[in-house]
Amino acid sequence: MTQPRHQINHTPFMQYNRRGQRIRVEGKVYVRLGLFKRLECELRDISPGGARICLPEGVSLPDEFQMTLPQFKYPRTCMKRWQSGREIGVEFRMD
Repeated sequence: MTQPRHQINHTPFMQYNRRGQRIRVEGKVYVRLGLFKRLECELRDISPGGARICLPEGVSLPDEFQMTLPQFKYPRTCMKRWQSGREIGVEFRMD
């Protein structure tokens, strides 16, 4: 049985980074690209310090942006750290 895309499926992912364990996730996030424009992206994994998301085809993001995740009550300021094809890694800025 396949889960709807809007539900989060948390499965431990056996890779670690310096800030904590990454959790493989299937869900959606929303990136704010201006006052009235937001972009829906796929969330691939998350850790305490950042996340990996997949962008729609042909989209590029600025180096810093706001992202809304279902796990957090408020939007997070994110900094783009790496990109490989449509996937990008972001770091959560701790304000």
